[in-house]
Amino acid sequence: MENFGILSLLPSVVALALAIWTKRVVPSLLAGILIGTIMIDTHANGFIHAILLSIINLFGAIAGHPADADAGIRGMGLVQGPGRAELVIVVFLLGAFIGVLNKSGGAYAFGRWLADKVRGKKGAQVSTALMGSSLFTSAYFSSLATGTVFRPIYDRMNISRAKLAFFLDSTASPINVLVPISGWVAFMGALMVDNIPSVEDPIKGLAQTIPYNFYNLVVLMMVFLMAAGKIKDFGPMKKAEEKARLDAEAYSEVAAADEEKQQNTEEKSVHKGTVSDMLLPLGVSVAILVILGLWNYTVPIFADVPTVPLDGNKMLILSFSVGIVLAFIKYTAKKLMSPKEFMNELFEGSKTVILGGVIIILAVTLGDIMRAAAPEGIGAASYIAEVAEGVIPNSIIPLAVFLLSGFVAFSMGTSFGTWAIMMPIGVSLMIATGGDPILAAAAVLSGGAFGDHSSPISDTSIMSSVGADVEHMEHINTQLPYALTCAGIASVLFLAAGFIF
Repeated sequence: MENFGILSLLPSVVALALAIWTKRVVPSLLAGILIGTIMIDTHANGFIHAILLSIINLFGAIAGHPADADAGIRGMGLVQGPGRAELVIVVFLLGAFIGVLNKSGGAYAFGRWLADKVRGKKGAQVSTALMGSSLFTSAYFSSLATGTVFRPIYDRMNISRAKLAFFLDSTASPINVLVPISGWVAFMGALMVDNIPSVEDPIKGLAQTIPYNFYNLVVLMMVFLMAAGKIKDFGPMKKAEEKARLDAEAYSEVAAADEEKQQNTEEKSVHKGTVSDMLLPLGVSVAILVILGLWNYTVPIFADVPTVPLDGNKMLILSFSVGIVLAFIKYTAKKLMSPKEFMNELFEGSKTVILGGVIIILAVTLGDIMRAAAPEGIGAASYIAEVAEGVIPNSIIPLAVFLLSGFVAFSMGTSFGTWAIMMPIGVSLMIATGGDPILAAAAVLSGGAFGDHSSPISDTSIMSSVGADVEHMEHINTQLPYALTCAGIASVLFLAAGFIF
């Protein structure tokens, strides 16, 4: 027996339903894994045995077992292969790196430098879009840092804070999905490698999704066109802009108070860093990734050269490590931080990504259980293949996966949780019908971003409201027409791509 029939879908259905109902990803993923392990043990040893050892089996699956190709074992959980351990290291290095960059004050210095160059409303809006798109190490960091810098500028120029929140939200998340060296690459790359047999390298896999990542591409295009005045305000955003112009005097008073508050907050929370304190460590880190990526993935196409023996995870580990070392040398040399303080900030930064690391581990474990054939797993992939083959046309799958992922993300308020649950389903369905799994992965990434972008319970949207210091539901209401417009365009593109590819 390779699968459990329609019951093979039960762990994903349980995880999905609980995530939508409770809005909590970790317990939902745990429940899905628990259902899967009970099914596996019941088949092997009976229901009573499965219930008595359910907790042991649950955490046993998360710890996992290594893959063994000769024995036909796919492997599972943390010890499935060295890439899983590297993935955890990448996550914690990223959190540590972002933590010290944030505390150095370099990002705020960069923002102030950029703000000094601003001329007029269009200049302020385009500068916001540029800064929001450039801080792709973290969506939270991008929203908070960019919002802190531009909030008083928008107030002085009588631009609504709702529009600032829209720019923050519509650059921070989409750029993290599109850039294959962003702060989200570890999570997205792990899902790509685990679900698409042809993808062995996470960065290469993510790079292949970029041309098909329609929602995020369309959102970024709309942001820059809107910032440059090429797209006029409409819907609730138009009313917010009119109100900002009418309240010019009040906004001026707010701006003065806000600038003083911002200065006091920065003095207490971050160091007096300079532009180079962010650009040098981050720039070198990005440059290493770009050079290694080009050398391994692009140069061999045109020249017969040996590649560097590093996959995507190892490249990320190397680049983040070099960035941290450079930051340590620079910050301690100029006495921006003491060695002890630097190490403390590294530790504090790594703590901020613990939840993300837990979600990654649980997500890949649930995916392992769903994909592996019985008795190692429950064989959901083979069941989907049996049902879908010759029945569901692959031309409509990208659109269906995009819309379903959008609904799930809107309901849950998280793109990460949506990707974890929908990637195995969408990719398996596409492979079963003979379509391109890269297109299905892009549809999942786009759908998760769309739902997250529209949901009032989305953490990234909440952070954008905080960054702009605007009432949260005003941000959601003014942003929603733009998100729906972009989703409509993306839907047409996914439908067309389904027929073309």
